[in-house]
Amino acid sequence: MLSSTQTSTVLEYDFLVIGYGSELCGDDAVGPWVAMVVADWHLPAVKSLSVPQLTPELTTELAKTNYVMFVDACGRKAVRTVQIAPIAVSDELSPSMAFAAHTYDPCALLNLTQRLYKRHPQAWLMQIPIESCDLGGELSSVARQGCDRALRSIEQFLVTYRQPALCMKSV
Repeated sequence: MLSSTQTSTVLEYDFLVIGYGSELCGDDAVGPWVAMVVADWHLPAVKSLSVPQLTPELTTELAKTNYVMFVDACGRKAVRTVQIAPIAVSDELSPSMAFAAHTYDPCALLNLTQRLYKRHPQAWLMQIPIESCDLGGELSSVARQGCDRALRSIEQFLVTYRQPALCMKSV
């Protein structure tokens, strides 16, 4: 187990946003789009990554942060608003995860991070409602509205989860 001094040298930022999906498939680009906007905010102690899929290489980034928000498209017709759910990490490596070669879901990626680095960030999955994933299509009005709500939610998360650190610095 890492001591508190070792942990502080390992952590590079407080908050990580990982937006994932295909930028070539219409509304599936909501995750990367949100991540790019957050990156444009240039906030200290916040890192944002736009990726087409979740891969094992992301464990290196996950090990460097306290909090992570995974942002993805949600194609379920019943979902009409942005959904945010915490991601629980299990202590055991699932058999299916052990043989996954290139892509992971957020939970599997966090489990792998825990296994490799003996730590993982507190995590949430944010899903944005979409209409269409047509090849070459642009974001629909539903997806654009979802992205706006997602960005406001991320702003609120940053205020909520970074506030204690800001208060401690001013003391």
